[in-house]
Amino acid sequence: MIAFLIYILKSSFCLALLYGFYRLLFASTTRFSLNRWILTGGMLTCLLLPFISLELEHESLVQSPFMLMEEWQEEWEQPVGGISAAGTTEVSQEETGHCGWPVFLVVAYLSGCAFVLLQWMVGYIRLFRWINRQEYKEWNGWRWVLYDIPVRPFSWRRYIVMNRREYEEDSPVCLHEEMHCRYGHCYDNLLMQLVLVFHWWNPLVWKLKHELSGVHEYQADEGVLNQGIDVKAYQLLLVRKAVGSRLYSMACGFTHSSLKKRISMMSKRRNSKWVRLRVLLAVPLAAGVVYTFARPEVRETVADYGAALKVKAQGKEIPELTMEGVEQQKVSDNLMADYISSEKAYMLELYCNQRNQFLFGPENRTMEKIFVDDETMMDEAKKQLKDSFVKLYSEQKEKMFPIVVRIVADRNAKMGAITAAKQKLIQAYEVARRELSETYPLELVDECLIPRFYYASPKAFADVPAGISDKGIPLPGYEIRFIVDNVEVGELKDFSLDELSSKIKQLCEENQSENFSVSLKIPSDASEGVVYDIKQILRKGYTSVKPCARFTELTGIG
Repeated sequence: MIAFLIYILKSSFCLALLYGFYRLLFASTTRFSLNRWILTGGMLTCLLLPFISLELEHESLVQSPFMLMEEWQEEWEQPVGGISAAGTTEVSQEETGHCGWPVFLVVAYLSGCAFVLLQWMVGYIRLFRWINRQEYKEWNGWRWVLYDIPVRPFSWRRYIVMNRREYEEDSPVCLHEEMHCRYGHCYDNLLMQLVLVFHWWNPLVWKLKHELSGVHEYQADEGVLNQGIDVKAYQLLLVRKAVGSRLYSMACGFTHSSLKKRISMMSKRRNSKWVRLRVLLAVPLAAGVVYTFARPEVRETVADYGAALKVKAQGKEIPELTMEGVEQQKVSDNLMADYISSEKAYMLELYCNQRNQFLFGPENRTMEKIFVDDETMMDEAKKQLKDSFVKLYSEQKEKMFPIVVRIVADRNAKMGAITAAKQKLIQAYEVARRELSETYPLELVDECLIPRFYYASPKAFADVPAGISDKGIPLPGYEIRFIVDNVEVGELKDFSLDELSSKIKQLCEENQSENFSVSLKIPSDASEGVVYDIKQILRKGYTSVKPCARFTELTGIG
């Protein structure tokens, strides 16, 4: 439900831009057919734009609010609390109160939707009663429902409801209602009502409804005058009829729009056809919206380096991680390489937010994930690994998959927290393998529970994501050594990204060996965003010079 509310916020943002775009460029023009399609087509476009997904390397300030909403979604859908000895989640009273206000928002929103929908349905019931209460007569291709009592004319689909005397006098009102039917304005009203059911809280959407109703009246008036009706006589008729309020919002009535503006539009000179070119301005506007909704996640570049990466964290070297059937090694976004393997794998996901809180559980199954902290990380990881193995064994038997942990972090998460969590995961693999080997075949346990990690691109949800905005600013506490064939050939301390880019390019051109290593020392409080930006410079500089060479990366934390 939270995901749907985020979609509603995004689409409502688009609808607000549509209203501003229309008011600025088209509201005063007399190309009524064009205006109508801008409003209806624009609404449909606004409903679809939030589904377009792009990935960008860096997050801008305009993207931050939508990224923050997606992080809230992760938190709202999860119970927040500690892990008991039985493995269940304990939720404190304070945390329960924290989750109460999103529930209130959902209830309030749905109540508004139900009220608007009910009002809409009641209006249609009244409309159908007026249409079915009297027998209609066919004339000129339309169904005329005529009343002897005074009734304000309106139309819906092929039905036109009006007073019998006006019909027999062949009043221009008849022609006006015919135009509403001919142009199919009722279908625009239906679309508008559907949008309002879900966007009832946005005043600019109600403004769009008013603009669309006005365009319908201008278009119908124009159709009447094109049939040879005298302008002055028709305007006097409008004045006589402009008494009382409109009948039904879903029907098309004779006096639905402002009288003064309708008369003004009739007297106004018709705009040139070149006004249609203003529609082209919607293209950069739509592109800007797509950019605003884009996710700050980079598609990793792929290169075959021919060797697995070795990772050194806090002075301890972790054994080289390999996978059988490796076809490619994908450039990583964190401490280790992404692996794309020909074999299948059962994925667990560990997500670290900008407050260094961890969400752990099966990948793409949000409701089964739970928050863990540093103290419960190893126990919960062991439990998840064991449960995953038992599940796989019950389903696959002899055809077991490796159990791999996918690590995702916010750009503001601290590297120290990720490194500590990774160490806990490695311990959990070892303990789970030892305990399961007492019950299950050792070769299957070893096949599933060799520590394997898959790093995804860091995400950005903060208003100002941690990263490097100025490539010329030095980074205090960062050191990097370049090693070729086990011989150090260069070193940088407190470097900037521009210095790093120039250095890596220079060294790659001077040293032709394919055995090129990089040792990166970072401060313990370094963020994922800064380290990610540094590594992107390393990869871009190195692959541009030696795209097929071997690249071994040693990463440490100071």
